[in-house]
Amino acid sequence: MQYLKLLTLRCVCVLMAVQGLCAAHAQVFPSRSINLIVPFAAGGPADIHTRAVAEEAARVLGQSVVVENRPGASGTNGAMALLRAPADGYTLALLTSTLYREPHMAKVKYDPLKDFAYILLMSDYTQGVAVRADAPWKTWQDFVNDATQRPGKINVGVNGVIGAPRIVMEEAADASGIQLNMIPYKGDSEIVNALLGGHLDAAPLSGITSAYIDDAKLRYLVMLTENRVKRYPGVPTLKEGGVEVWLSSPYGIGAPAGTEAARLKILHDAFKRGLESPGSQRAMQQLNQLMYYRNQDDYRSYVVNTFAQEKARVERLRKKGLLD
Repeated sequence: MQYLKLLTLRCVCVLMAVQGLCAAHAQVFPSRSINLIVPFAAGGPADIHTRAVAEEAARVLGQSVVVENRPGASGTNGAMALLRAPADGYTLALLTSTLYREPHMAKVKYDPLKDFAYILLMSDYTQGVAVRADAPWKTWQDFVNDATQRPGKINVGVNGVIGAPRIVMEEAADASGIQLNMIPYKGDSEIVNALLGGHLDAAPLSGITSAYIDDAKLRYLVMLTENRVKRYPGVPTLKEGGVEVWLSSPYGIGAPAGTEAARLKILHDAFKRGLESPGSQRAMQQLNQLMYYRNQDDYRSYVVNTFAQEKARVERLRKKGLLD
């Protein structure tokens, strides 16, 4: 009898030990590769920078981070994928400012205040109005004068239908009293090719333009930043010309809402290391971008504030008939 009791006790102990090991194993994160969706075409600025960040983050996590490009839908494909993904931290997406604007413009399936867990903001684009090197306009005023004479005839490539570049160009055109023909593309790399090929006259473009400017194939007429850019000190801003318009469109990484706080912290710390890595710094330098780091709490505050600001912005543009 005593023997049976001892045997039973040993079995219980073994079972508890096995359960403890299983529980410990279940808590290991990540235990497999992580999928990171970039909602833009490969070779664009967000793709280039995110891949550099992901490379170092993978080293920190001890698992690969697989970057998957899903261009289209004005940069919201990543967010849509998060809606369908389990909240386990293994599916992440690059989130853009379009997410805070689109709900005010159309019926959407997501709520940016409820459906996503925000991990960290990373960087912001440096945008300017680019034209070919042989374009007839030397200044923004030259461009405006020509557009005034040919309303709707100057073709401008924009990233998405409701992306920040298109919105800013609509605001700039309205403030300057001109009408432009906006043509949407899936990403900056496609726009550059169309611009170089003569299919477009101009485009608001980010740091992907820098290499072509260095090769004297493209040039900026004006910067869409609040202040002059160190790399191009001779290029004025719209603001300097009396047009109170500039572009701020930072991007960051998010996960499905409901993802465990502990896993979000692990992901934040790994991608922050990636953001601070030499590879990330080189990519931002190449793209003429600055770091725009915000932690989880600050990122969340940014989303709440931007969501409200975009509502007012859309209402203002609609009253002017620019978003019909």
